[in-house]
Amino acid sequence: MFSRLLLFVLLLAGAGSAAAQTRVVASLPAVGAIAREVLGAEGTVTVLAPPTQDPHFVDGKPTMMLALNKADLLLDVGLGLEQGWLPPLVTGARNPRIQPGQPGNLDVMSLVQRPLEVPASLDRSLGDVHAGGNPHFWYDPRRVQEVATGIAERLAALDPGKAATFRKNAAAFRKRLDAKIAAWEKEMAPFRGRSLVPFHKSLVYLEDWLGLRELATVEPLPGISPSPSHLAGLILRMRKVQPPPVVVAEPWYNQSTARTVAEKAGAQLVTLPGDVGGTPDTGDYVAWMEMVLARLRTGLEEAK
Repeated sequence: MFSRLLLFVLLLAGAGSAAAQTRVVASLPAVGAIAREVLGAEGTVTVLAPPTQDPHFVDGKPTMMLALNKADLLLDVGLGLEQGWLPPLVTGARNPRIQPGQPGNLDVMSLVQRPLEVPASLDRSLGDVHAGGNPHFWYDPRRVQEVATGIAERLAALDPGKAATFRKNAAAFRKRLDAKIAAWEKEMAPFRGRSLVPFHKSLVYLEDWLGLRELATVEPLPGISPSPSHLAGLILRMRKVQPPPVVVAEPWYNQSTARTVAEKAGAQLVTLPGDVGGTPDTGDYVAWMEMVLARLRTGLEEAK
């Protein structure tokens, strides 16, 4: 009888411990990867968007709404990046903790001190521009450090008893990134000033960090499919640049179009590994960034 009672008490204790775990839902894999570094063993992170799908266009599923219903904290990029798919899921989740304006809802771009490409005015003729600036911060590990610090502070406010742990984890992650940033900058230093032609306006933070130049984009405007005349003009422009620029595309963009532009311009095509977890060996942020830079470095070396 005593052993059964002890087992029952242990089961209750285990259930209570599980219930005390912080449940974080992240819109994108990169955001989820940062959250895992900060949260550590103190909770769980569920990521909504697949790492191989364009983050602007994600198919909502009932499982996503269920995860949001149980969440203590929702982390999304913000600046309208997920505007086309996330708000209906948040509303449908019927979770007051994570509604906009509540402590359990955090747009992580609000943690980035200096967002890039903030438009002077909004004009739909400029394509799919974001009012608060370019949202693709995760291509710059320095901004990732800012986001990690901010996430730790929000988690500390939600669970003060674990505040020291969250801050310690964030500090350890920042320190790890400090060492990697120094190494990455040294590896990429020979390519400062070189030209890139991204498919979409998603690499501005990486270019700002590493001193690379964006010659143009395959899209004439953000979110606008390129016309034959735009591609012809882009190819002619690329042919005038030496060393040749490198065409860069995430896997969800039209690889055939990107390859055609590169081939006709005498340039290299670099296909990036999507988001964190997009390939088996990119399971965390550092591993993903290692692959991004390795592929980019190879493309730049071969573009001579």
